Amino acid sequence: MKKYIIKAFTPISAVAAVFGLAGSAAHGQAVPVFEYDFPASWNGTGTTITDQSAGGNNGFYDGTLSLATAVPTGFPAGAQSLNTTAGGILTSGNSLLNNASVFAGGGFIYNTWFMWNGTDSTSFGHTQKLIDYAGTESLQLITTAGSASLQMTFGDDTGAETTPVSTTVLPNIWYHVRMEFDATSFNAGDVSGTANLFLNGSLVGSGAATKGTYGDSLARPIGIGQLGANFGYLVGFKGDIFDPSVSLVVPEPSVLALATLGGLNFLLFRRRKA
Repeated sequence: MKKYIIKAFTPISAVAAVFGLAGSAAHGQAVPVFEYDFPASWNGTGTTITDQSAGGNNGFYDGTLSLATAVPTGFPAGAQSLNTTAGGILTSGNSLLNNASVFAGGGFIYNTWFMWNGTDSTSFGHTQKLIDYAGTESLQLITTAGSASLQMTFGDDTGAETTPVSTTVLPNIWYHVRMEFDATSFNAGDVSGTANLFLNGSLVGSGAATKGTYGDSLARPIGIGQLGANFGYLVGFKGDIFDPSVSLVVPEPSVLALATLGGLNFLLFRRRKA
């Protein structure tokens, strides 16, 4: 049985001349790239991580992957999380968040629960990856002893990174993080807009962000619990990840019409297994 959780989203405006659109756009429908739900996606056997969404983007594990019984409060018995201390997931498909698709859709969303185990990674600038596109657009931790900075980074055309939004998290606590990138302009292949970081349902930061072309040029996968590249398990997340998903946002014609009335919030339904 499925239950529906109502989420409210602020409309996204889009400069859409490249795609023959005019006026302002808004969040219409969140179209999944993937959603991995355990043990349904992987029960500890085999190498395929099965996409539970309509996106159809399966993955495979890298390194040594394991399941954990610890999950956030309120989820049904039998649900499991993914322990990525020694291994992570890579999508089988590459370039799943290419700039043309991101702008055409109006943006993208990273969504997951996580519990960091407190390990301070001393390599790779103390970085631990939660969800990472090609090593460029990354939801990640920068760790220290006792706390970490949860941040969303964006790469420019040369791969140099900026961090428009961040907040502090502590070890051994479940957090629900959602990063929404609202695309508003497309220029010379770059997508610019606003990154909004939500933690446990509250907006903790917003900032101007530009998704450059470097990530697309690498033709790499999305990584979950590790760097989004086929280099082996290198920049991994030390802890548990629960129900990770990535979505594009596609505006609907009816929503575009309503958006011209100004200042509306629209309700989307996110299916959750009961």
